[in-house]
Amino acid sequence: MEVFLPLTEVKENKFFFTVKELAQNIKEIIEKNYSLVWVEGEIANLRYSQNGNVYFNLVEGDASLKAIIFNSQKDAKLIPYLKNGLKIMCLSKLTFYSRSGECFLVIKKLEPIGLGALILKKEALIEKYKPLFALHRKKELPKYPKKIALVTSLFGAALQDFLKISQEKWEVEILVYPVRVQGEGAEKEIVQAVKEINRNFPEVEIIVITRGGGSFEDLAPFYSEEIILGLKDSKIPIVSAVGHEIDYTLCDLIADKRCPTPSAAAQEILPDKVEILKKLKLYKEKLLSNMELLLSKWEKIVHQLKWKLKDKSPQEKLIYWEENLKSFKKHLQMNLEKFLYQKEKKLENCKNLLFYLSPLNILQKGYSIVKSHPEGKIIKSVKEVKEKKYLEIQLAEGRLIAKIEKIIG
Repeated sequence: MEVFLPLTEVKENKFFFTVKELAQNIKEIIEKNYSLVWVEGEIANLRYSQNGNVYFNLVEGDASLKAIIFNSQKDAKLIPYLKNGLKIMCLSKLTFYSRSGECFLVIKKLEPIGLGALILKKEALIEKYKPLFALHRKKELPKYPKKIALVTSLFGAALQDFLKISQEKWEVEILVYPVRVQGEGAEKEIVQAVKEINRNFPEVEIIVITRGGGSFEDLAPFYSEEIILGLKDSKIPIVSAVGHEIDYTLCDLIADKRCPTPSAAAQEILPDKVEILKKLKLYKEKLLSNMELLLSKWEKIVHQLKWKLKDKSPQEKLIYWEENLKSFKKHLQMNLEKFLYQKEKKLENCKNLLFYLSPLNILQKGYSIVKSHPEGKIIKSVKEVKEKKYLEIQLAEGRLIAKIEKIIG
């Protein structure tokens, strides 16, 4: 047989196609069978053209398809959050471009899925509520809290970690409000807990929302819009201690303080009683030392005056000042000890002083209060009364009504 047939016979039996014919056939086959399909994959090689179109590769393992989002069909709210590695599900039309000999997915609709959806949701909420995360809205935490509320799960390690550290550091009353910290609806329980603590426990000084670490999906309740809206109006300062050091949750951002772990929260918001006692002891020693230096300086000045005024001042006066200074030094030291250790005694003295100065106490000594009768005006001078008028005399026990017979003076 002949290897090379006449050209006319080849064309009639279609033993060959032109490039354009074959490309057109491929285009028809692809677009007929894949006119509209859902495709799942990850974005790779993302790029933006000057005409507004978005190009990327949709990949899975070692397989890849080129994709395009035309400017007229793209979602303006979603496009800024697209990035390489984002997993998506897209409604697409598969087409074949003859000029380049490539297949393209023309994206009609795009939805992030899995972890990517959570990340996009987080970024969208951060942008939407950005003013609520400003530093000027953060409330200051008290340095020495007496009562705090712990919003967490009763079955997690976070509760035990926080309680262990808090008991070692500071004597504080802890109100434990149990909630779910994972799963659908957990964010609603957390928000409800914060609202009820604000409403029913105004004496609480700090609210700590905490849980241990976990995957991004496990921490989904802390990335919800409900968390932002539910915590933003709390009158009590909120500390977020979600055990996820790598990333900030939305709960971290809306809270007044963020701590990376439950243990870190207890370490940071509670003072160290051992350190405080050391500082108090140091302050006391420093105060006593400064007092000694001051008194020593005064003693030196008096001593210098003694020699300067030796010929002009009586010796007794200098002795008096020396004794007075010693007495003053002793008096200051006694007052310092009373201030540190006997505040109750000072209060009792004030109470006794008030009783001593009471008008009723003065009456017990034999004095009386004279008033006009029946007006009740206190009489201070004989010029304020007339004969034959009545006076009311208030004694320590009882009252007298007296008639003026004669005015003297």
